Amino acid sequence: MESSQSPEIDKLAGAIVRAQVKLMPAKKDTINPFFHKKYADLPAVWESLKPFRDEEIAITQSPMDSPDGHILLETQLTHSSGQWMRSCLKMRVAKDDPQGAGSALTYARRYALGCMTGLVTEEDDDGNQASQPVVKAAITTVKPAVKPAAPQQQGQEHDRPLAMGLAPQAKWVVPFGKMKGQPISDVSDDDVDYLLRYYTTKLQDAANATSRYRDEWENAIMEIRAEQLYRTPITA
Repeated sequence: MESSQSPEIDKLAGAIVRAQVKLMPAKKDTINPFFHKKYADLPAVWESLKPFRDEEIAITQSPMDSPDGHILLETQLTHSSGQWMRSCLKMRVAKDDPQGAGSALTYARRYALGCMTGLVTEEDDDGNQASQPVVKAAITTVKPAVKPAAPQQQGQEHDRPLAMGLAPQAKWVVPFGKMKGQPISDVSDDDVDYLLRYYTTKLQDAANATSRYRDEWENAIMEIRAEQLYRTPITA
């Protein structure tokens, strides 16, 4: 099995500790007006990692050969001493074309950087959930007799392995259709795939290039991909 770190990492570990002491949360400066949520985009995440560069830790991310329909991203921290550590993140691509791969890579880079460095964002999603009391009440009063669990979901939510240790950032709620009002965690795998195709198509349609809902669609894609990543089992 390929090693995930150099034989010695004492200098790198010390540098990481010093960097993390100075690390500030990434600013959630991209606003989604439809969902009233903020999120930290890739430039904000990269800017927040300046303490690592100050400690002479280079951060590199490289796409690797991967199975069809997926991207594989390798993230490596390399200290000026030559010591290093790395990890690899696999993610499904919504659409097998350059735009789909590019979108998945950008999303994967943000998550991988956070995992490797310990970076967090400046706001907790609980604040957003608290601002939606009607939705929360609906979720807590749902009974199995009203909404039977889909066969493919039974036992999945807590039994499946967590890919790369990542959990969904929030319980995003479907805003339309037969799934309206349902948190993404309660949606079947097939419907999750449908939602991803739906929002990706809306975003890539040239007629929607100036739509005021683009932020909404981009945020929805991120939330759906987070759920897909959570449902992806760890493979050897």
